[in-house]
Formats: sequence, C-alpha cells, structure tokens
Amino acid sequence: MSVRGFLLLLLTFIVISSCEKDKFPDEFSIQGAWIENTGNNFKVEIEFRSQNRAFLKKSEGNPTDTLKYRLDKSDELLLFLPDDFPDGTRSTHKLTYSQKKEELTIAGLFPSTTGASATVFIRK
Repeated sequence: MSVRGFLLLLLTFIVISSCEKDKFPDEFSIQGAWIENTGNNFKVEIEFRSQNRAFLKKSEGNPTDTLKYRLDKSDELLLFLPDDFPDGTRSTHKLTYSQKKEELTIAGLFPSTTGASATVFIRK
C-alpha cells in the first residue's frame, strides 16, 4: 500500500470514528455528582454511586432523597425508594447522555403542569 493510500485510509477511519453516536451510559459512565444546567439560583443535584445508590437534592433547605436506581433498557432510568428495590414501585424516566458535552438528560424527573419536561445535568 502506498503512503497516499495509507493516509487516505487513516483519514477515513478518523472521520468514521468521530461520527459515532454516544452510546447509552452504563452504571460507571454516570457515577458521580451532577448539577442541573440552568440559570436558576438553586440547582437540582443528583449523585449516582456504586451499588445502585442515588442521592437527589430537589430543593434548598429540604433533605436529600436517598434512592436506588437501575439502568434497564437502552434509554431508561428506573428510580426506586430503597425498600422497593429492585422489583417494587418505581418511576421510569427516559435518559440520554452526551459524552462529548458531558450532559445527562433525565425526562420527567419532576412533575410538570406543561407536559413532559426534561432536566439537563452537567458534571459537578
């Protein structure tokens, strides 16, 4: 193979690999602290830890909710109260993750009067 052919092949590989879509995150990709990406003074915080533990701080002055979570389907986050994990009552949320932007979007995390809403988080 000529140098020119090799460079063309290498360039093609680089372009194709850079166009790959973000994969659905696994438990290790989302672990850590996340903070709401908003201009509000108070920002919602969520922290995913090992052993399916999650901590959600929804409002200033209120205690942090202790939850359990499971990444079920390729775009689904299940949140449980600790006593209900893993097969009890849960809430289901669409979850998207952008590795490039380091953004985690959770749909329907909070009740909304305007219909479906999504909360965007960035790493804290």
